[in-house]
Amino acid sequence: MKPITLIYIVNASLLLLHEIESAYEKEWELLKLPGKINGFLLLHIPIILFILIGLIEIDKMTTAGLLIGIVLGVGGLIPFIVHKLVVRTPGQFSGLISNFIIFSNLLSGGILMFFSIREIL
Repeated sequence: MKPITLIYIVNASLLLLHEIESAYEKEWELLKLPGKINGFLLLHIPIILFILIGLIEIDKMTTAGLLIGIVLGVGGLIPFIVHKLVVRTPGQFSGLISNFIIFSNLLSGGILMFFSIREIL
């Protein structure tokens, strides 16, 4: 397995773990998303498909896969930006495991972006 594929898997797994917690924390209320839980679930269908297609493509080192790697890398930064900088809600996304996921996702997202950009250039 290529290192970039492994980093992609780690980053995607951390993002999906964060989204599981987001459902628990009712993130649609926090971010004022329409549709409550049903809208939240429907929103994740294309996201999960995008992540899975990206895994196949990045393993083949296609340009599309590397671009998805960049997008997913940015996605790894978003939980940190949203929950630690912009929308800091006391008691939400503040547990030990939650913080581990958010900070690990920040790191893996940055690494994935770096490797994806480097391969494109």
